[in-house]
Amino acid sequence: MTQMHHKPVLTPREAAEVLQVSYKTVLRLAKRKDFPAFKAGEKKIRIPADMLQEWQRKEAAKPLE
Repeated sequence: MTQMHHKPVLTPREAAEVLQVSYKTVLRLAKRKDFPAFKAGEKKIRIPADMLQEWQRKEAAKPLE
């Protein structure tokens, strides 16, 4: 697992770096109900670092289909 940033809240670009995926993938994930993202203002998306880490653990535990 990639080391988590020390910031409590991440931008989509920072979350993409943590997850080792593209920025666009994080934007798509942010539309999912189970992904821990919220809007900060009208256009800015933010992801709480601790919740992202927990989401990543849960996703890693799921069996491959």
